[in-house]
Amino acid sequence: MFKKAQAAMEFLMTYGWAILVVLAAIGALAYFGVLSPGNLLPEKCEFPSGLTCTETAATSISGGLGEQICFPVTNTLGYNAQAVSAVDVAGSCTAAAGVAINNGANAILCFDQCGLGAVVGDRINLEVEISYTSAETGLTKSSIGKIAGKWAA
Repeated sequence: MFKKAQAAMEFLMTYGWAILVVLAAIGALAYFGVLSPGNLLPEKCEFPSGLTCTETAATSISGGLGEQICFPVTNTLGYNAQAVSAVDVAGSCTAAAGVAINNGANAILCFDQCGLGAVVGDRINLEVEISYTSAETGLTKSSIGKIAGKWAA
């Protein structure tokens, strides 16, 4: 008479333990940061051809300069570029100063005193406009790119 109840109870207990093990595994993965989206998203620096990033941006938080973002740029325009400067489109960072970059040469552009209120480990995602003047024609041009990374100490 109680055989059906015993079978039902064994069925529920087996599934109960299996669900408990799965929840414990998910909890452990979340605790150790494996499921954190910040760890899964890549660091990148992307600009259209002409003035391109050669590697990801370096981000840091220091006492003197505040939040600083530096990114390397290579001139692949085919001509020298003068007054190369970068501006954060959102306006939260101080503009990077203008520099001259010869054709094929590299330069590092830095934003200082970004007012983002960042903490070490936070993700950064900026839209940046680089403007430059052609050394041959004197025309001013610009291109927009993106920087994504993580704040470091």
